[in-house]
Order: sequence, then C-alpha cells, then structure tokens
Amino acid sequence: MEHSILWLLAAVGIGLLGLSFRFLSPREVWLSFLLNAYAASFFGSIVAGAGLLEYPVRFFCFLYK
Repeated sequence: MEHSILWLLAAVGIGLLGLSFRFLSPREVWLSFLLNAYAASFFGSIVAGAGLLEYPVRFFCFLYK
C-alpha cells in the first residue's frame, strides 16, 4: 500500500513540475526546485541522524539491486 501511495505522489509531483513551467519562467522553476531539494536533504539528514525519523519504506528499491 505504501509503495502505491509513494508512486502516486511522485507522479503528481512530476506532473505539477511540468505544469509549473507554463506559469513561471524555467529559471524560476529550477531555482526554487533545486533550493527546495537542497534544504530538504540538509534538514532530512539532521532529523534522521538525531533518530527523530525513520524511513520504513525503501522507495525506488529497484535501483539498489
């Protein structure tokens, strides 16, 4: 069940990214996307390192085989 929810959220995110190119300039879209990814990975590693969060589902696990 978790995998289907994660796939759905990934598809919605990719779709919304594609739609955002219609309303904003590509430079603004990529800048906001990359800054958000940088902040999420930075704070995510701090939170996971402190033991406040666990990752129970390995999404895209086919990449690790």
